[in-house]
Amino acid sequence: MKIGIFYRTDYINAATQVYENLKSHVEVVFFKDSSEKVFVENGIDVAISVGGDGTVLRVLKKVRCPVIGIKAGRLGFFSGYLVNEIDRLIEDLRTWNFTEDRRWTLRIESEDNHYFAINDAVLQKDVDQKIADFVVSMKDGSFYYHADGLVVSTPTGSSAYSLALGGPIMLPNVEAFEITPIAPQFLATRSLVIPSSERINVNVSDPVNLIVDGDVVEKTKSICVRKCTKNIVLLKPKGYDFSTSIKEKIGYGKMFLRNGIE
Repeated sequence: MKIGIFYRTDYINAATQVYENLKSHVEVVFFKDSSEKVFVENGIDVAISVGGDGTVLRVLKKVRCPVIGIKAGRLGFFSGYLVNEIDRLIEDLRTWNFTEDRRWTLRIESEDNHYFAINDAVLQKDVDQKIADFVVSMKDGSFYYHADGLVVSTPTGSSAYSLALGGPIMLPNVEAFEITPIAPQFLATRSLVIPSSERINVNVSDPVNLIVDGDVVEKTKSICVRKCTKNIVLLKPKGYDFSTSIKEKIGYGKMFLRNGIE
């Protein structure tokens, strides 16, 4: 089996530990900083990401193969293994004992470019810019927001920036987009969940920043968002599901008390 290892530079020690443990069991084709501008078309069966969720996001955009996340950062929604669980990972690789977690993505088209996002597309004004008007149009009508910005997220992204803004958590297999305004003027304005079959057009009163999965890519007054044909695949240990992930990472849905003991 051929694997590639990507790591965040802050966690080079953890990544080196992973590399040293894996190299005698599998063929490690490369050991790269995840910030390198490379795309790996072929040559590996699995990519391993050592870092946090941001590292996994970058790796998923650099490869076509499945990705395994090893948590060395903070939350680690995408990661199924810890650095001290390498022996378990080696055995799972040997027997290919994984749960395949397949996620769909967004296609974002601006006036001149197109992008794909795993988490979200964000339109956000500059700090010194006045509050903007956003008009969101789709088959079932249009919605108006007077706000600092707007987030269009996948179910995967619903536990990221959108959640921090008060949006709901969606299970990964839900076929829906989530639209969440940033600091809206009207307090009654809340998140909107719409079918993934919709084609969303967003027009803004003034040019604002377009941010794709945390990266500022351009300024624009108009984008179109729709479901992308590209899927990404994460490999998790057997028995590790989405509910386990959010209970471990943010305590959502976790039982804190049982017979007065926990």
